[in-house]
Amino acid sequence: MFGSLISAPANAAISNGTACAKAGSSTKVGSKTYKCAKNPYVTPTKNTWTLSGCLTAYALWKDSKQQYADWQDLAKLAGPDGQKSLDDLQASITSLETTMRTQACKKGS
Repeated sequence: MFGSLISAPANAAISNGTACAKAGSSTKVGSKTYKCAKNPYVTPTKNTWTLSGCLTAYALWKDSKQQYADWQDLAKLAGPDGQKSLDDLQASITSLETTMRTQACKKGS
């Protein structure tokens, strides 16, 4: 009886946290695009396959933290409603960052 051995594609085992060799390279697995980079949501930080959306989300979160002081100045001009809107926005951003860190971008997802 003859059997056949079908090997899985090389990228079948790729997920967040899987080691990779060439920083900056990218690959697509199904509908997900991964980039070889240091995942800011995983420690220790070494080059691993990271969902490209996680890298974008981290950059946006980092920028929003740096721009918060500017938004506070503008919120003061809008009075209590402006400050409440800013507080709500900050809570949403913090919640999204927590979701990224604990679910969407953690190792193995």
